[in-house]
Amino acid sequence: STEDNRFMVRNSLISHDGIRVSPLFLRDLKKTEDGLKVRCNLAYQPDTANNFFGGTVTSGEMVLKTAHITSLTASDAGPIDGATITLTCVAIGEKKPSFRFSSFGRKTVDKTFFQEVSAVAVEESGTTYTAKYVLK
Repeated sequence: STEDNRFMVRNSLISHDGIRVSPLFLRDLKKTEDGLKVRCNLAYQPDTANNFFGGTVTSGEMVLKTAHITSLTASDAGPIDGATITLTCVAIGEKKPSFRFSSFGRKTVDKTFFQEVSAVAVEESGTTYTAKYVLK
């Protein structure tokens, strides 16, 4: 991990094609870090019992691409039972994100309280993506 604990390298894994990989997790990224140029530097410890004297390997330059939600709105903050409400989420990113709406800390919208009127529809304009979900 790093001094600020925003980056963490997990234990190595062997991929399906036999290549060893070490997943790198990034968290609490800031919008200003979009486009940041980074490199990965691995330092191998010496193992003199096996005639390995250690070394370092540095990756090529990579560019960090981030995405973020710019707004989340509801067409009616206090709908009356049975009224239609549209949830709109706007996100910015290089690639189209997957949008998922949920309620009450669940992975989906609670169907005991809401009825889906129309599935999530996503519109795209450059690197801006707008998802609309209609419920009642």
